[in-house]
Parts: sequence; structure tokens; C-alpha cells
Amino acid sequence: MKKFLIGFVILIVLIFLYGRYVEPNTIRVKEYTLASSKITENINGFKIAHFSDLLYNERTTTKYVEKIVNKINETKPDIIIFTGDLIDKDYKISADEQKALIKILNKLECSLYKYAIIGDNDKKNLDQYHNILEAIDFKLLNNAREYVFYKDINPLKILGLTDSADIASIMVDEENITPLYTIALSHYPDDIEKITDNNNIDLVLSGHALGGVVRVPFIGPLIKKDGAKKYLDSHYKLNNSEVYIANGIGNESFNFRLFNIPTINLYRLVQK
Repeated sequence: MKKFLIGFVILIVLIFLYGRYVEPNTIRVKEYTLASSKITENINGFKIAHFSDLLYNERTTTKYVEKIVNKINETKPDIIIFTGDLIDKDYKISADEQKALIKILNKLECSLYKYAIIGDNDKKNLDQYHNILEAIDFKLLNNAREYVFYKDINPLKILGLTDSADIASIMVDEENITPLYTIALSHYPDDIEKITDNNNIDLVLSGHALGGVVRVPFIGPLIKKDGAKKYLDSHYKLNNSEVYIANGIGNESFNFRLFNIPTINLYRLVQK
């Protein structure tokens, strides 16, 4: 019995150390192939890199941010999408840290464009967030739509949502433009139902949930945040929309993850 208790304590300590020091500093890329009859031969193979929730704070090292940038660049994406929460709302980033962060994130590479939306942490320092995005050549989509033309007269359409209630106002297309494929970006996963309901959205990309931080086999995510209490898994099919939730690359408050490795998503659009 004594040996069992000692072994159990050792196991708990090892799990804690792994969740505290190993998994939060590990990054993997998850690739998804999205087949659609809307994708033409010209768009076939189009690549989207998606990351979310860096949550930069006193524990974030330049080495870790460089690792993120390198992982994304290795995928050779056509566009890069960030679904919010760049800096932890409770952290006051210094001018030197901000310069270093901009210098590293400026190395992100894609063949076309970079887009971002506003997360709950970004709202506390929105001007600062906007300035950083501008410095690293990201376009902020604040309840706005964007058309991406790529080897085809009909574009991809990207909707960046701060408030899902405004989706109707940005769904209407400009005259003589017929999008091939529509992508909606929303920081909060629990807004998915309102976004996909009768809106002809092909793909929804979200973040915020951090994958539940700790995931227990056969039980699932343990920590549910406001705005991510219902949808925390990586993929859903809802109202004919494909929904993907990035589990984030940073952490709030306590730096801990378990069975929930920080992840960058890569989506490849292919002709069905």
C-alpha cells in the first residue's frame, strides 16, 4: 500500500510538471482538408493558417513567439487569420516588449493577406491592439467583410465579427460580386449558432475556449469560459457550416495545459 501511495504521488507530480512546463510550451500544427463543390479549380489547394489567443504576458518568451512564427511560415499559407486575444488583459506590456513582439510577428509570411478580429482581451487596449496589427500588416475586421480574389473572378468572402448581431449587415454583397465561398470569423464559439443560422456560411473559425485548458479522456474539457460553454471541441458541423475552434497558443492566469497542446490550424480548400 505504501509503495502504491508513493507511486501515485510521483505520478501526480509528474503530471503537474508536464502540464506546467512541457505542454504549454509545445506547439503543433493540425491540418484539415475542406472539400467543397464551391471551390473551383483555380482555388483548389488554397491554404489558410489560423491561430488564436496568444495572450502575451510575463511568461511569454520571445523564443516561444518565434516558434509560433516559424511553425506558421512552414505551412506556406495563402492567408493568415488570427481570431483574437493578442495580449492578456491583465498584463501591461512595456514599450520594449511591444517592439520585440512586433519585430517577431513581422516575420509572418503568406502569399496574400493577413486578417485579425477582436477578442475579449483586446477590447481593454483596443488602440494598442490596432497599432500592433497595423505594424505587422494585419487587417482588422471589426464587423466588416473582405473579398479575397485569387486566380478567379469570384472571390472568397471573409466576415470578421465583433458582434454576431451585425452579421446581416455585412452579409449583403456588393453589386456584381458573387463569392465562391464564405468564411466567418468569431472570437466566441458560442456565437456559432447565431452566425450559421440561415446565413449561408461555409466555414466558421473561432478561438477563445483554449480547448478547455485541461482535457480529461472520456470526460472532455474541464474549464468553460463565458462565450465558450457549449462549443469547446476542435470541430463541429452546424447548419451546413464547417466550424473549427483553435485551442489557442497561450494561457490566461496560470500557465497550465493538460492533454490540450497549443495548436495552429491549417485548412486546405479543395475541389469536391
